[in-house]
Amino acid sequence: MNLFRWVLRGAVMICLLGVTGCSMVQGLETKEIRDYLESRYGSWDFEIQKEETEGSPSYKVTLAEYPEVTFTVEEGKIEESADWRYHDDYAAQMLYGGAERLGLSCEKAEDDYNVYIYYQDYGELDSLAENVVKLVSDCVESRAFETLRSSCLIVIKPEGQTQKEFPGYQIRIKTRYTYQVNKEFGIMASELDPVQFKEDLRLCHIFNSYNYMIPRDEAMFSEADIERYKDMCTGAMGEGEDGSITVYDLVNKGAYGLNYGGTYQVLSSQGLVTEVTDDSFTASGNGLTIRFFQEFKNREAVVSYEVLSGDEELVEKESEGRAYYAVQAFTGQDISFSTPEKMQAAMEAERLERLPEIQKAFEDAVTQDQTGEAGGIQVTLLEMELYERMGTGFFYVESNEENVWTRIRLRLKNTGSLDVRVFPVVVESGSEDQFSGMIADSEANLYRPQDIINLGLEDMYGEMLAVGETIEGNVYFKLPRELVSQGDSLILHSFCGSGKTSVLLPALD
Repeated sequence: MNLFRWVLRGAVMICLLGVTGCSMVQGLETKEIRDYLESRYGSWDFEIQKEETEGSPSYKVTLAEYPEVTFTVEEGKIEESADWRYHDDYAAQMLYGGAERLGLSCEKAEDDYNVYIYYQDYGELDSLAENVVKLVSDCVESRAFETLRSSCLIVIKPEGQTQKEFPGYQIRIKTRYTYQVNKEFGIMASELDPVQFKEDLRLCHIFNSYNYMIPRDEAMFSEADIERYKDMCTGAMGEGEDGSITVYDLVNKGAYGLNYGGTYQVLSSQGLVTEVTDDSFTASGNGLTIRFFQEFKNREAVVSYEVLSGDEELVEKESEGRAYYAVQAFTGQDISFSTPEKMQAAMEAERLERLPEIQKAFEDAVTQDQTGEAGGIQVTLLEMELYERMGTGFFYVESNEENVWTRIRLRLKNTGSLDVRVFPVVVESGSEDQFSGMIADSEANLYRPQDIINLGLEDMYGEMLAVGETIEGNVYFKLPRELVSQGDSLILHSFCGSGKTSVLLPALD
């Protein structure tokens, strides 16, 4: 009986030792996995469960902070975990799994940890932005991306725009190897501001709609967002043969001129678009029918087209990615990129910027009987004369009620060390071997010299003034009558290199 008890007790002890040994081994494995996770991602409350699988073991991991996230740890090194014995899909579950859990329509890109998120239209963007902010903040706070050797880029695009080159809005999560984001519509995840992001995402959609797409939801666009777009876009003008101007204030100059969206806007506003598909449209009129296609070149939106009927020579005129001549053939207009309002605003900004310099030039100006000096060129005003008509026979120019043709005769002496070309046709700012000048009024409005050809006028445009030499000659301007008749209202502001001088113009009736 005693012998039986000893045998039984020994058997129980062996079983207990076996169970304890198994627990110890599993505890050591779990600790090794925990050490790996903490060394990569910091101290989280990881819950680790070994999976019963054939071959190499794997471990399921959950976090108290993100209970909806479960990822897998396995033995073996891959590029992004080359510093450890293990690898995992933590980042993938945070990014791709997170997008799915938030109900975002997404597509995994072919390379790295990049993902495309798609949306339907402008009206969806505010709610989409909130979900994207949640996704991005979770990914950043999880620290799942800090040690990755791959990049991580989230690109937000309109539904159907699956081309890799389509820009969208970019958010980049920092990894070991982080690249730049789009300057206009891109941001690092760490800098994402939820309120500003909503506004920028809407603006990006409007920009893409008018440049890269055919806008189908523009009735939803808010006036504030449209004004923001107008502030950043060039606008365009179409000038007809009769001088008439058509303004296309939502057309923006692309890298190659008129892009796909701009071409559509011009032709649509003229009532010439007859058919629209997802990535093309057809226009007919003026004896032409052309199908235009959405394309990208060097990651820039361009346009290509196929002449269905009409002038086949259009294909030979155009360079790749442009539609200038096709639009001109349809509309009879020359397209340039700006609007009268924007041109006026730019001119006003330039005027205000140079106003202090011109005001100082008036203060320092010499009079007609004095000599000023600019960059080694001595300037003396010899004579000033007004003309109602200049020229003879069939070749002449005439003054009008507002402006009068003016001849200014100058004496220039080169006391510097370089031969200098005076009043060249092309003026290079700051050039030490060029001398030029323009008339300015006290409000810093400028009047440039006029090169009048075929009139037989004596002028000094383009003359070379050698060192030590002196020349006399005429320069012609068209000036406001009101200012010419007032004394001390205009100066000849001259410059050579960094040197400047000004001469007050006398009053003439």
